[in-house]
Amino acid sequence: MLTANSPSNVLPNPYLKIMKKILLILSVLSLASCQKNVYLTGSLMHQLQENELDLTRIQYYNDNPLYLEREVPSSDANIKSGKVIFKNGRYINRISLEKGTPGKLQKENAGHLLLSFENSKEDNSLHFGPVAGEKGEFFYQLVDAQGSPAFSRLDYEGNKYLVIYKKPRVRIMLSKSVLNNLKIKVRRMKGN
Repeated sequence: MLTANSPSNVLPNPYLKIMKKILLILSVLSLASCQKNVYLTGSLMHQLQENELDLTRIQYYNDNPLYLEREVPSSDANIKSGKVIFKNGRYINRISLEKGTPGKLQKENAGHLLLSFENSKEDNSLHFGPVAGEKGEFFYQLVDAQGSPAFSRLDYEGNKYLVIYKKPRVRIMLSKSVLNNLKIKVRRMKGN
């Protein structure tokens, strides 16, 4: 008769560890598969560059909405984009960036990405740079031209705009399908 402590009922220790790892990996993958986009982090950027992927061919998305606003005289007809609204007795040129708007990389400059969410002109680009976030990871987040995430105004289309956030920040995301093109090289240490 077999008892609970019988060796034929218990898996050997190495198999138990492997099964636990497989179960952990499957649970992480099932949770992660619910999202179709992932944040662009410093480590992900390093992997993209290590795999020599062309960053201009990747589709980028913003994770949170924002408005760019500037006051304009009523006679000003130089509105390039956005709409003019009447607010508190003033005419305001408002440009909105809705959540999940697709963007394209115009230029990479000193670790910053200049992304355009409309016309492919450089003066229509927003700066995104690595900013320290949760758990020590760096996220590519909206910054001013000097790289500071603490700002209230941005240059856009050659004008200064007041930035109005709907959420506390705007970060960049990529489609998970980009990760399918990554090759991760793994070497096993044999030990001493």
